[in-house]
Amino acid sequence: MRDFHPIELLARRLLSAISLVILLAMIALHFGLVNLGQWAIDEFLVINTYRDKGWTAFVDRLIGWSPRPISEVLIWAYACLVNWIHKPLIGVFLGSLWLTLISAPLISFLQIRKTFFSEARGSLVFLSVFAFAPIALFLLGHSPGELFYWPVGAAAYLTTLSAITLCFLQLAFNLTEYHVGRVITSSSLILAAGSSETGAFFAVVFSCLFLTGMSVDAFRASFFQRKILWCLVPALIGIGIFGLLMQNRVRSQEAAFATAEYHSLYLSLKAALGESLKEYLVAGQRLSTRSILLGLLLKACFFLGIRYCWLSSGIKVPRRQVLLVFALSIIATTYFSVAASYYGYGGSTNDRHHELRQCLVILLIATVALLSCHYHAPICDMQKLEWLGTIFVFITLVLVVPRRFSALMHDYRNYSVCIENRNNSWNSGLSDAKTMIWLSAPQGKVASKYVIVPGMYNLNSKSPACVVPMMHFFQKEGLEIRP
Repeated sequence: MRDFHPIELLARRLLSAISLVILLAMIALHFGLVNLGQWAIDEFLVINTYRDKGWTAFVDRLIGWSPRPISEVLIWAYACLVNWIHKPLIGVFLGSLWLTLISAPLISFLQIRKTFFSEARGSLVFLSVFAFAPIALFLLGHSPGELFYWPVGAAAYLTTLSAITLCFLQLAFNLTEYHVGRVITSSSLILAAGSSETGAFFAVVFSCLFLTGMSVDAFRASFFQRKILWCLVPALIGIGIFGLLMQNRVRSQEAAFATAEYHSLYLSLKAALGESLKEYLVAGQRLSTRSILLGLLLKACFFLGIRYCWLSSGIKVPRRQVLLVFALSIIATTYFSVAASYYGYGGSTNDRHHELRQCLVILLIATVALLSCHYHAPICDMQKLEWLGTIFVFITLVLVVPRRFSALMHDYRNYSVCIENRNNSWNSGLSDAKTMIWLSAPQGKVASKYVIVPGMYNLNSKSPACVVPMMHFFQKEGLEIRP
């Protein structure tokens, strides 16, 4: 009888390798569009203010409006480069922020390289699929939009996502059991807390829950003291950021919607329940039977793919308590984000907040998948596990890649036109004339553009809101928007 085992092994490893290549290719194709990111009103206002007022404007913004020390320093550094070089540098800035997210798995891999090759019985391919699949789903599971292609928004929220993703991988690989791992995890929590209010809330909830678990475990005094600081410091930083936020921005935040939820804690928390449930079910704004079924199918395949890829890696599953703390922190953070939007604006607003929550839902699914790995047969057939992991990851890719691939090709076809229009617009803005011409770029399907109504504008124009800040930034008296 002919032995088909070598052929079956080759087919299994080949399909898993193809899945990994597709994941990395999708990340790379989205990364290649970072230079198509676009400024909104915030860039024109903030960078112009920093140019005119310097450090005074930075301190006023940090303390009075945006108590985010890390993301605000990033924006200040970006503003300094733009004002020095007189170019938008969108691709450079966004690319550097993207690299913090893409490097998160690599940072964790470097810490486990010795133990994995000496102790694990699984394949590195499946471990790589486990680590990069969530990042790919951040981009493919919903529209990446402002979170990934808007400089000021990415400085706060993409940095937050990178930090939380790194924290997840550190916990998944049991790296908090070691000193270096705890330092890196603590740094990721501090990075999240200093980047956005959402990250600060996550850091506070995670640290408090973890400290509670450590107290329940009743460690010896010296052992407990040595391990407590890595999650105590992020909690204190997060609490400090919330103190500044409550003292200044919350009181002055104007409503975007005239609703009863605005500045009503009870009504905001109540409204956030339904909205949070909706966002857990579907990635988009439309709630329909079809979107719910497709969303559940995608999440189920992703869950099973992550579960069986992890079991195929042969690495020890993290403690249940650690995974539960991370999962509860994600749930609390997504709920807080929705409730804060209702409280501060009167409704669910800002695409970047929605996009960040969708990414956190993906991390939650991956966490629950890891938690489910505690419940499996003591002796597992590695061959079967690898097939299941490979098949479910491949099905996940089939559900999302085809429709996104056409959108990516659309943006790449218009890439040169977008860059040429931006360069010509900036050249017009930097000229000595009193008026300038701004050439609109073709609308993107992945890296979407802010649409400005074509027309002639001056410093007395009331709308669109961004035209006067644009003229102030380029020091012009007139602006012509061309389609």
